[in-house]
Amino acid sequence: MINSLDSLQTKRASLKKEMNKKETELHQTWDSLFHKKEDTLMSSISPTKRVLSFLSSSTAVVDGMLLGWKLYNRFGRKRRRR
Repeated sequence: MINSLDSLQTKRASLKKEMNKKETELHQTWDSLFHKKEDTLMSSISPTKRVLSFLSSSTAVVDGMLLGWKLYNRFGRKRRRR
């Protein structure tokens, strides 16, 4: 039970410290779960894997562009009336 203003301020300060500590723990837990560190991620990938990944991505983009062009030629243009 709080009897004076001093004890109220003391209790408030201790609760604020506890809240800050819990917030820091929560922040660290959140970061460890959802944010990967890029320095470890990039250092673990070899240059060969990076090149192969780039080529794979590029191939997928070019394939998508060709598919779009083919679909545009087939369905996108207005057909001539005969």
